[in-house]
Amino acid sequence: MFIGTVTPNILRASTLRAAIISDIHSNLEALNAVLSQIKKEQIDKIVCLGDIIGYGPKPNECVSLVKEVCAQILLGNHDAACVNKSELLFFNRFAKEAIEWTHSVIEEKNLDFLANLDLKGFEDNIFFVHSNPYSPQSWDYILSLDDAVFNFSKFKEQVCFIGHSHQPIIFIESNDQEYSAVESSEIEIQPGFRYIINVGSVGQPRDKNPAAAFGILDTVNKAYELIRVGYDVEKTRRDMINAGLPDFLANRLLEGK
Repeated sequence: MFIGTVTPNILRASTLRAAIISDIHSNLEALNAVLSQIKKEQIDKIVCLGDIIGYGPKPNECVSLVKEVCAQILLGNHDAACVNKSELLFFNRFAKEAIEWTHSVIEEKNLDFLANLDLKGFEDNIFFVHSNPYSPQSWDYILSLDDAVFNFSKFKEQVCFIGHSHQPIIFIESNDQEYSAVESSEIEIQPGFRYIINVGSVGQPRDKNPAAAFGILDTVNKAYELIRVGYDVEKTRRDMINAGLPDFLANRLLEGK
């Protein structure tokens, strides 16, 4: 079950352009900047691939805003860890500290909302998931071409959108099963080809670019574009430090890593 009003088929004319966002991580400044850009892009719907919370200083505000604007919302590993602390076993000490802080301030209604999110979503020829299509709740990453080749065999749709690594990249399976990885910001969705597309992170990019990232799928022109948006990184950094979150998490935002 998806949250919100869902367009039945992302490739039909009823959804001409979709924005895909992921890994907001309680960064309200970045989320607001991305949503402001989306308003300029003639977007028909927004899909969120998860990790609304974790790391950052504004979990309640981000959950409320995502609930308001997104047609589909999936579960990320930080969302899951806030709901079920047994998931913290796999977190480093900074991420664990941030989740424990988040759990102490998040409103019960928002925690309940996160607890009821799905791990994956499908619309016609599109697969949406936070981590990977093979085993979403393993939270394994798709970082290399070998990772991608393995995962291509685990779903049948033409395009799989992911987040999780905070690093935008596109893996391509050609019609003769040759594989490649590209960091291009724009691609054409070609017949007979298949794609695993990482849309990057709204709230904590890790590709040495501090600008917020999200993707746009144009179903009419059969094209995908990665969008980068600047925001007030310093304000988020200060808010994190003032909240008592780890300095390491706050300072890494400045360098996008």
